[in-house]
Amino acid sequence: MNGGSLILAVDCGNTNIKFGVFEGSELKKQFRIQTDPAKTSDEYYVILRTLLLADKIEPSEFQGAILSSVVPPVLPLLERAIEKTLGHTCLTVRPGIKTGVAIAAENPKELGSDLLCLAVGAHTRHELPAIIISLGTATAFVAVSEKTEILGVAIAPGILTGARSLASGAAKLPEIELAKPSCALGKNTIQAMRSGIVYGFSGLVDRVCIEMSKEMKKQPIIIATGGLLNIISQTTISINRYDPFLSLYGLKALYDKNVENSK
Repeated sequence: MNGGSLILAVDCGNTNIKFGVFEGSELKKQFRIQTDPAKTSDEYYVILRTLLLADKIEPSEFQGAILSSVVPPVLPLLERAIEKTLGHTCLTVRPGIKTGVAIAAENPKELGSDLLCLAVGAHTRHELPAIIISLGTATAFVAVSEKTEILGVAIAPGILTGARSLASGAAKLPEIELAKPSCALGKNTIQAMRSGIVYGFSGLVDRVCIEMSKEMKKQPIIIATGGLLNIISQTTISINRYDPFLSLYGLKALYDKNVENSK
């Protein structure tokens, strides 16, 4: 990956941190590590540098970086780690950044930077209107109009969050591996839990999409993203697009809008 100016996009969520290496508009490489507020900036520096060099990507090849984080304690750690790795300060997604997205909310500053990145990514890569479903620690639904306005958000527990809560709160129910159920009528504990959790969660996703769509002027496309796509992709009926790295593309678009266009 020689001879081109690279951009690093970093999306820090509650469970994982995603790193995307862009060359032009193309996502060339992506990495994922566990979010850990106990780590120091030096530890994140070592991890990031190691991941890049393992793929034969020299830190000196980067032109810049952009970062979004919904974990406040980790944000400054990543900022320092990125600067130390690349030799560039990174652009951080904060209120006041140029987005090209209107936000129909009582307090627009309350909108998480992760959801903003998803809306920008949808505008960049898909037709609007759209409902974006982020399948992670929480399940977030973001409705975006054809005029690139965030109309509203719905937030529900994530499927893994719900499954772990069930196992920890019921003495006889174990933690299970989540996968597409082999049947709806479970004949043992694991089958019963898998059926209830996966089909129940898929029903939650479908119902929220139906209700949000009713309040939108045009029928939206439904885009799913996030680390848990594989669990429900075969059981929902509403999702018609899958874009696992949508947030990284949204970050790259924000970088272009705020850095490239200012030159």
